[in-house]
Amino acid sequence: MKINPTAAYQAYNKYGRAPRKVGPLGEIPAAEKAGKTDRIQISQEATRQLEVEQLSRSILAEIREPASAERLESLRNAVQKGEYNIPTGELVDAVMRHMIA
Repeated sequence: MKINPTAAYQAYNKYGRAPRKVGPLGEIPAAEKAGKTDRIQISQEATRQLEVEQLSRSILAEIREPASAERLESLRNAVQKGEYNIPTGELVDAVMRHMIA
């Protein structure tokens, strides 16, 4: 099959990148009014899935980031002095989330 480059370019201009036509008074053509244009809709499920993926990526990036030496030293000192305390409610919530997941 042989493609005529001139015809292909004209078709591209006509359908691919031609500006939207507006009448002399700024009205929209009847084809667009009738809804004869392409539309893309993203479902709520797809939107939620994208949000979950973005949140997962940010959590993984945070987990992979090493703790600072100062933070580790302060935790070590608090544990040795017996001053390190985890609120019981937060601990129970974390354990329950882990067991349910």
